[in-house]
Amino acid sequence: MKLCIFETGLPPEDIRNDTRSYPDMVADWLSPHLPEARFEAISAVRDAPMPAVESYDGYLLTGSKHGVYDDLPWIARLRDFLVEAKAAGRPIFGICFGHQLMAEAFGGTAKKSDRGWGVGVHDYTNEAGAGPGSGKTFVFHQDQVTEVPPRARVVGSAPHCPIGVVAYDFPALSVQYHPEFSREYMLELLDLRAVTVPDAIKQTARERLNSVAVDNDPTAVWAAEFFRRSVADLAA
Repeated sequence: MKLCIFETGLPPEDIRNDTRSYPDMVADWLSPHLPEARFEAISAVRDAPMPAVESYDGYLLTGSKHGVYDDLPWIARLRDFLVEAKAAGRPIFGICFGHQLMAEAFGGTAKKSDRGWGVGVHDYTNEAGAGPGSGKTFVFHQDQVTEVPPRARVVGSAPHCPIGVVAYDFPALSVQYHPEFSREYMLELLDLRAVTVPDAIKQTARERLNSVAVDNDPTAVWAAEFFRRSVADLAA
């Protein structure tokens, strides 16, 4: 299985030299549960050309500091590519910005939310009350999906983020939270964003990051099975 991770954002410059890239984080999170996959990264944010859609069995999208509403050529190109990938039946999995861009590409809406910053550890629940999209998750965002695309459904949410996990009627899933982040990276990110994150939110986020256990593995198992099943269906 050959999967492409689109790099849509870069770690802040203050910590960039001391940390992995976002595609590295995604691959390290997912690969233990999908050992048959080979991961390659394409840096959309650095204006790398889009691949031929048939080049990969599936695609993943990382988070980003950018908004889907930013007037940047690479965002428009990636949005168009997602439409091609859908038409080709390639499975797609989006995280944070990827979740929002998928919603925009497929007929929904994402924008800066009037709910403000979501930072730290949030409690997600899914439609069944347990399983993927349910539990303690790492979050760091202002933007949210505000309108679900046609024929897509919300399968996970948090009080701060009602449209937190979306499943489509073609092979595509997306999550607003960050299953690829570590507690240590979240704390570093919080320190760097301390100027823009309100003090009350920052304090609560730090307390929960230091005291609440988060398990990223259930989402990885879910995503791995999604790709395994979807790629098998594509080959059938």
